[in-house]
Amino acid sequence: MNVFRLKSNANSTTSVASEQKVVDNGPVTNIPILTPQADYTPIPPPALDESQQKVYDRLKEYIHSIILPESHEYYASEKGFVTEGTLKRYLRARKYNYEASKTMLQNTIEWRRSYRPDELDPDYIKPEAETGKMYYDGFDKCGRPVWIMRPRLQASKDYERQIKNVVYCLERGIRLMPDKVENIAIIVDFRDSSISHNPSVATCKKFLDILSNHYPERLGIAFVVKSPWFFFTTFKLISPFMDPVTKAKIKFVIDEEKRTKEDDKGLKNEWVHLRDYISPSMLECEYGGEYNFKYDLETYWSALLEKTGNPYKVIEYH
Repeated sequence: MNVFRLKSNANSTTSVASEQKVVDNGPVTNIPILTPQADYTPIPPPALDESQQKVYDRLKEYIHSIILPESHEYYASEKGFVTEGTLKRYLRARKYNYEASKTMLQNTIEWRRSYRPDELDPDYIKPEAETGKMYYDGFDKCGRPVWIMRPRLQASKDYERQIKNVVYCLERGIRLMPDKVENIAIIVDFRDSSISHNPSVATCKKFLDILSNHYPERLGIAFVVKSPWFFFTTFKLISPFMDPVTKAKIKFVIDEEKRTKEDDKGLKNEWVHLRDYISPSMLECEYGGEYNFKYDLETYWSALLEKTGNPYKVIEYH
């Protein structure tokens, strides 16, 4: 990526400017797409073989032995969490090793009892949503909710609430998942970002810790848009802490304006076009789609709570 490219003269600048096309994307809407298209094609998890089924049965028996009593106020939430889908995700995350899966899931159950991630207060989280730095809009072709992140709009100084906002968004995303879908798609849009907007290594590690330890197999795919040089630096620093499977899910989006790939700084991740993964009707115009969306806090927040629970909704995690 040559950020120091010079123009030979004023005429060349004028020529480039004259080539810029003004695109009419139609009327703007503030209403996010929180319902998937009817023709999505979910990716089913792999079936268990005989040995894996035995590990699953053993883990299920153990987890049901430690579940909260029915009289406990958090029983319904915990019962809804420890479903067949949840157990299988933890088993896949630990390669069907019984002890490793058991420890991982038990740690999450204990974390959920104290943290109550599904009961985070929307009024407490709402200030983090003011700028539109993180929100859901659309679904990919596999039916996965699209979680859009725009680091340039990060303005919060409250580290604890930043992390809780991430957890809140994960829980809300799970509640947006349609039938037979168990993970999300993420677009990380670095457009107009500067190094001051770049999340710290500590914040990135905390996010990865929560995602990998308490929400395993919930990331379906992640797209990095307009990746700047400083992102590559951070990416290299956090890569050693990333599971190889998770790392492989990160795709870099080819710059449609330049019709080329950005400088990948030696990274091996795949370069893609967003429209190959997300239908135009489900993709914002800003990313090459046809949905002319403009973020508005009150409209988005009301729509999200209506769809995912106000203040929260107890569900069965599929």
